[in-house]
Amino acid sequence: MAVKKKKQFVTAHLSLAGRAARTALSQRLTSLELYPGQDAVLLAIGEEDGIALRDLAERLAVRPPTITKTVARLGSQGLVEKRNSDSDARQSHAHLTEKGLAIVDAVRSTQKAVERRALKGFSNKERKLMRKLLQRVTANLDGTPLPALVPDEE
Repeated sequence: MAVKKKKQFVTAHLSLAGRAARTALSQRLTSLELYPGQDAVLLAIGEEDGIALRDLAERLAVRPPTITKTVARLGSQGLVEKRNSDSDARQSHAHLTEKGLAIVDAVRSTQKAVERRALKGFSNKERKLMRKLLQRVTANLDGTPLPALVPDEE
């Protein structure tokens, strides 16, 4: 008698894919002497140099103590400099150092390489659809309004 294979939940596949992607990225980040999560912080500071730590935590959806610790570690690596606010002594801002600015491009390249590997064999249309579907899943789980899902015309 054949055993009927159970259908796995989509969320189980999402978890496995997310874990595999994080592992692949983590392995590549070690060559840059970065820990998981530091890449996102560096990229966010690269987008808005001088961002307040409070705003950085909000943007990355992490707790402020996590950002403080990560910025301190990046500071000890010579990648980020924390400065007090000129207008509010209670606030600190994160700035990339020259070394930090140089590594941001390497981080972007690393993320692109992992994405290319993950989406190997996907057409451009499939990549766009995947991105939109994942954005909808995220919105559903976050309880935010759903973005419109309109297939791209090619």
